[in-house]
Amino acid sequence: MTENPSKQLPPVLTIKDAATYLQRSTRTIRRRIQAGEIRTYREGQEHRIRREWLLEYEERLIERG
Repeated sequence: MTENPSKQLPPVLTIKDAATYLQRSTRTIRRRIQAGEIRTYREGQEHRIRREWLLEYEERLIERG
């Protein structure tokens, strides 16, 4: 049995990490951040996404499904 992919996520993700996990482009993730759909914080010029926030966003997508 393979491990749940969400358990393999690091505690803090970059936009590229989030895009890879959700199988979307970094451009799409940036648009979702701009729209306020994905929570982030800034570390310098870069956005960072906490694992919990990304999983909450994924859960909302599933519920809308």
